[in-house]
Amino acid sequence: MPQQDDTITGAGAVAAALQAAGVPRLYGVPGGGSSLDLIEAAAARGIPFVLARQETAAVIMAATEAELSHRPGAVVVTRGPGVGNAANGMAQASLDRAPLLLLADGFTGAERAYANHQFFDHAGMLAPVTKAAARAVEPGGAPGAMAATLLEASLAAPRGPVLLELSAGTARAPAAPLPATAL
Repeated sequence: MPQQDDTITGAGAVAAALQAAGVPRLYGVPGGGSSLDLIEAAAARGIPFVLARQETAAVIMAATEAELSHRPGAVVVTRGPGVGNAANGMAQASLDRAPLLLLADGFTGAERAYANHQFFDHAGMLAPVTKAAARAVEPGGAPGAMAATLLEASLAAPRGPVLLELSAGTARAPAAPLPATAL
């Protein structure tokens, strides 16, 4: 999606936060929603995408790279079953204290009012194995700043995984750019 020079999308702002944190690669199993927007925005910033066969494998690959590189890892998964399948990898990352950002497709408030397919409380399910979680699901927010804050949290002692839910609408909508101090 072409952008004007002064406009950044939510996915672009998240990709900027990944780049600023030194994330070398984005792993995952994309689905609908925000997945392809995140992959495209990351690639535009020189962060390649590595397709995994299963979500736990993607998380373990990213966590291993994070431990070896001393930079946070990042994984993109779809909502519902994608998050559920990532849970074992998130537990491993938590136990190994690997800094990692799980980017999951999220539901907007309007979608939550009628969705009954692939919907459950992602943050609630992953709470025992994540340090922090945030939801950037309504357009007009600052998903890049949320991602930057979560990436910082993943690196703070004791290191560990964090979760950001990003809806398709937020990924595609204009968003606040990262503050210059975050870049």
